Formats: sequence, C-alpha cells, structure tokens
Amino acid sequence: MTPRAWRAQVLRGLAAPAAAVALSLVAGAVIMALSGVSPAVAYVSLLRGALGSPEAIGRTLQNATPLILTGIAVAFAFRGGLFNIGGDGQFAAGATAAAWAGVTLSLPPVIGPVAVLALGGLAGGLVGALAGALKARFGAHEVVTTIMLNFIVADLSTWLLLHPLSAHSQVPGSDFALPSNRLPMIGGGLAGAHLGLVVALAGAVVASVVLWRTPYGMELRVSGLAPRTARYMGASPTVAAAAALGGGGLFAGLAGAGEVLGTYGHMTVPFVTSLGYLGIGVALLGRNHPVGCVAGGLVLGALSSGGQQMQFDVGISAHLIDVLVGIVLLFVTVQTLRRRTGPRRARAARLAVGGR
Repeated sequence: MTPRAWRAQVLRGLAAPAAAVALSLVAGAVIMALSGVSPAVAYVSLLRGALGSPEAIGRTLQNATPLILTGIAVAFAFRGGLFNIGGDGQFAAGATAAAWAGVTLSLPPVIGPVAVLALGGLAGGLVGALAGALKARFGAHEVVTTIMLNFIVADLSTWLLLHPLSAHSQVPGSDFALPSNRLPMIGGGLAGAHLGLVVALAGAVVASVVLWRTPYGMELRVSGLAPRTARYMGASPTVAAAAALGGGGLFAGLAGAGEVLGTYGHMTVPFVTSLGYLGIGVALLGRNHPVGCVAGGLVLGALSSGGQQMQFDVGISAHLIDVLVGIVLLFVTVQTLRRRTGPRRARAARLAVGGR
C-alpha cells in the first residue's frame, strides 16, 4: 500500500468516529441550552479540564490508559469473529492477580512491575480462554459465558480481598504493592499518568502486528470472517475462537494490573467497574482496530477528565458526560450498521428488479 493510499484509508477510518463525536457535542449543547446552561461556557470548561494544563493532560492520559487496553480486548476478539463482553471479569482477574503478586513478590524495581503485569495479563487471558474453550468445545455462546464469568470473577475477587488478601484496614481491600513493584509516574507535570500508558501503546502495536503480520493473526481473522475458508486453509476455527478470547482477556488483564500498580497502588472493595463495558465503546470508536482503540480511549478519557472540570465550574451533573458518551456510541453504532447493511440492501434491490 502506498503512503497516499494509507493516509486516505486512515482518514476514511477517522471520519465516522469524528462525526459521531461532533454530533454528540451538538446534542449535548441542546440539552445544556434546555437546562439553562451556556454550551459555550460548558465546553470551554470541558476542554480546559481535558487539555488545559499538564495536570489536565495527565488526568486524561490516566483515564485513557485502561480504556485503551479494554478496547483492544474487545477489538482483538472481534477480529476472530467473537464479541467479548467479559472485559470487566478479565479486568478484575488481572487486578486481583496484581494485588496478590504486588505484595508477595519481592523483585528488583525493573523486573518487579514487568513480572506482576505479566501475571495480571495471564490471569485475564485465562478467564478469556475459558470462555473461548467453552465456545470451542461445547458451542456455548461467548456473550452468555463472558457475561456470566464477569459475575463469577467479581464475586471471587471480593471474597479474596475480604479474606486471604485482606489488609485488615478501614478500607476493605489488599495491602499496597511493594514500591519495587509499582509502575513509575511519567512525570513532567502530568499528574497521575504512569508508565501503564506505555504498556497500553505497546499493546496496540503488538496486537496490530499479531493480527496483520503473523500466520496466527491471519488464521484468526479468516476464522472470524469465513470459517469454511479457514478449514480449507487447515486452520481450526474452534482453536481460533479460544485464542481470540484468550488474547483479548490478556489485554483486559493488563488493564486491571496497571490500575493496581500505577493508579491506586492496591485493590479495594469495591474496585473500578465498567471499564470492560466501556472498552466496547472504545473498540467501536476505533473501528475494531487496536491502533484505533488508542484514539477511542483518548477521546473517552478526555471526556471523563473534562467532565469533572465542567461539573465543578458550571455545576452540570456528571451524568451529562455519560449521556454524551452514550450518544457517541449510538451514532457510531448506527454508522456501523449502515455500512454493513447497505451493501446487502443494495444487492436485495437489484435482485428484486431482476438484476444480479
């Protein structure tokens, strides 16, 4: 592919998400105006809270880091033809593994975070692979199994944090991870941003290379698009299903481990929730491409950090940001459905008038 063709493809890919964000801001402005709030003042505040200072940028990057990884978790499985709804459970599994390993393993400063992150990714991958194995072996639908595993892992994590892993402090949860196992802060005034962001960006690159530059990735994508063709190639769609969900779970597990080691330092009861489900929105914004998930995570991360500033400055309810995110996802979903059903409708119309 020539550089010009590549740039054109990237611009086409960004057009739909950018239009969805713009339309959501217009809809949000209408809601604000009806509530008696100046949309211009509110959006200036939102922009200042997301990008107006190094501290604001740091908060945006901090919010975006786990979202990028949970978005990749959805996009990776989707390329294998599967819908990973289990991001929350895989995230919790990775966080719980990191909460245990961060306190238990005494390792050198460089090796410690890498080892604990790897264990968190492995825990999330095992949860995803379990759903994939149920799909491959028994034909259990991945939407059902991943949702059920969300509840199972959440309850198991809560029990572990209240009993074997409990710090017996006023705040229920684990002890703080050893300093040698923590993820360092990026610094430079970027308050809250830690090296988990580097892990997320590296994850996007690795996922892209695996999917489009390896035989395994080709088998996974062909299995998702055309299982019969995959069998003709000698690939096993059932094995690909287990690998797709396991690979997706690995990225969600890394997100959970990164939150424990970088943002909070330990795992509490309750811990962060809904990041797995928000990952679905990130994947939609990123057109189910790992690199696109970086952009999607940054957009939602900016809305989150900017929304807090907007709430303080203008007095708007924080729920308005949830409304904006929901409108963004609604528009992206509609555009995706139109893109997929459009060719089918055109073909049906040609057949109806006797064409081919």
